Amino acid sequence: MKKIFVVSLLWLTLCFAGCDGKAKISGTVKFFDGTPVTQGSVVFDSGTESYFGTIRKDGTYVTGGNQQVEGIPNGNYKVWLAQTETIENTLDAKGEVVSYKTTPTVAKKWTSPNTTELTFEVKPGGQKTFDLVVEKP
Repeated sequence: MKKIFVVSLLWLTLCFAGCDGKAKISGTVKFFDGTPVTQGSVVFDSGTESYFGTIRKDGTYVTGGNQQVEGIPNGNYKVWLAQTETIENTLDAKGEVVSYKTTPTVAKKWTSPNTTELTFEVKPGGQKTFDLVVEKP
């Protein structure tokens, strides 16, 4: 009876410690020269589902941002950056946008799940931080 109690207690402890298989991931996004990427989103893409964290001005991010999110499920993810380009609008005399120009701020290979070299595995009790270092265009 004592063994059953100990095993049950151990199992419950493991479940409360993360056996639900979901985690919030945080980290920084920087260029190779150490300067932070200051806009966009970090996307964790499983191929069927995507989870993201908004990049702050200091280069930090947390998946789920300010929303109450359960976390990212266990699994393997490609990690890429979205919405990292700057937009420059051209306005007419009335102040309305007549054209715009986008300028990439990170190298193109980091902006798609098809070209990224970054991967991350979410697992119970595993790493909860992931720092990204990317190239400029």
